[in-house]
Amino acid sequence: MRLAHLEDVDNIVALLNETTLDLHNKGIQQWTYPWNKDGIKQQVIDSTVYVSLAEGHIIGTFRIENTNRPLFIDAEIYYLSQIAVSPAFQGGTIGSAITAFACSFAKKMNKALYLDCWAGNEVLKAFYQRNGFEYIGDYPEENYFISVFRCM
Repeated sequence: MRLAHLEDVDNIVALLNETTLDLHNKGIQQWTYPWNKDGIKQQVIDSTVYVSLAEGHIIGTFRIENTNRPLFIDAEIYYLSQIAVSPAFQGGTIGSAITAFACSFAKKMNKALYLDCWAGNEVLKAFYQRNGFEYIGDYPEENYFISVFRCM
C-alpha cells in the first residue's frame, strides 16, 4: 500500500465506479455514481488517498483524512473512507489489509480512527467488527442511516 500519485487518478476513479455499480447491483446505495475525477484528483493532491496494488495494478483504494467531524467522540481524528476493493478481489485479504494499515497508521500518530458504512450493510458491519473495529452506533445521514465504528 502506498499514497496515490496523480498518474493513478484515472485508475482510482475507474475502480470507484466499478465498485459503486457493484454495490448498487446489490441494493446498497451509499455511493453516488459516477465519481468526480476532479474531486479524486484534489484528494490525491491533498495526500489523503491510498492504493493497494497487486502485480502493479490498483486493486483497492481508500482515504485517510484528518478531520474534526462533530459526529465522532474524539475532537480530532482520522476518518477512513472511500474503501473500495475491486469486485474480483473481494472476499480475500485486501479489505483486512486496508483496515489493518489504517489502524496502524492512526495509532502511530496517536489519533483515533473512525469509519462508517450504510447501516443496512450487515455483511460489511460484521467485517469491520471482525477486523478490530468497535461499533459506536447508527446515525442519520441525508436519507439513510450510517453505522459508525472506531478502531480499537
